[in-house]
Amino acid sequence: MVWCLQRGGMRIIPLLTLIACTQAPSAPIDPTPDPAPDPAAPGASSNVVATAGLGMVTNVHNVSCPSGAPPGATCRQVTVTGCPGIASEPLDAFVAVRPAMGTLRGTVVHFSGSGGEGFQGSAQNYEAAGFRNVYIGWLSDWEQTQSAGIRTAGCRPATILQWAFSDPSLHNGSRTLGFCGEGMSGGAGQLGYALAHYGMASVLDYVNELSGPPFSRIDIGCNGDAPPTSMVCGVADTTRLPSSLNAWENIQPPLMCGSHNVPATELARWKSDSIGVGGVYNYPQTQVQFFGCTFQATAVTVMGNAYFNTISQAEGGNPNLAQYHCYFQSDGCQGEQLGTGLSDAKQALIANCVPRHQ
Repeated sequence: MVWCLQRGGMRIIPLLTLIACTQAPSAPIDPTPDPAPDPAAPGASSNVVATAGLGMVTNVHNVSCPSGAPPGATCRQVTVTGCPGIASEPLDAFVAVRPAMGTLRGTVVHFSGSGGEGFQGSAQNYEAAGFRNVYIGWLSDWEQTQSAGIRTAGCRPATILQWAFSDPSLHNGSRTLGFCGEGMSGGAGQLGYALAHYGMASVLDYVNELSGPPFSRIDIGCNGDAPPTSMVCGVADTTRLPSSLNAWENIQPPLMCGSHNVPATELARWKSDSIGVGGVYNYPQTQVQFFGCTFQATAVTVMGNAYFNTISQAEGGNPNLAQYHCYFQSDGCQGEQLGTGLSDAKQALIANCVPRHQ
């Protein structure tokens, strides 16, 4: 069973029903990946191990907070370097920190959308509930590399997550306090790669995926011959990813995201660079909740739902581990804006950001 939030409250929808809703009405597509290896099979990997190495965080120093940082935050600038495949392409980030009020309950790491240069939202209610808040703002698009794809670049947010978990001035590796993540759109993509391809379910107790992640199936979202829509909670939403994927995925002209007659080798590259293919999707000590808008939605809604379906299937439809919450025009949502879903997501994090790795 899976959870779907609709107007008027929460109701349970059978897993097979929701999976069927991911089929386009005229030309069905399957947004789920190839079957993952059986964890019990000889030679199969365990549930929460990285399938690629991390880089390192260096050059940590205090700075004045940049424009757009949460008011009253203290800021540092750091360098993420050494990621496999892009070891010679370091990237700096601002790290803005707001302390918890009262008794400390845990740490929430925030990632913003698009290229991740901004700071994701305000979290004063998280502070009041006892959570330290760590906001990551990249100095340039985290997805951009000289020649690799987005999956390779996903090492950067995963590395900074591991640093935030371990750093003595931040979470200090605590297993008695919750360590959680929240990302919007491309920020949800940062968390998606961290979970699926870089082993961060080993540290994250709870994750809010807000309007995303958008990179679940790049091969579907950038293939002009794939069905243009897919059903999410009874609404046909677009599968088409934006032109920003041309640079981030290093798609070489004359090809572009949305091209027709894409060569099979390039489609295979886009597929392997996706969050929802070739990774780990069973997170027995991490709860992941998805919040998506179905009204005039961008591709983040279909893509987020596809990643949710992949996790839910791997975890046997356990709503204590993965939930998908749908919002509609009647909920005040539009595009990637969640309407009442944003306050629901905040309440969900406050209730569920608890230690699960003890």
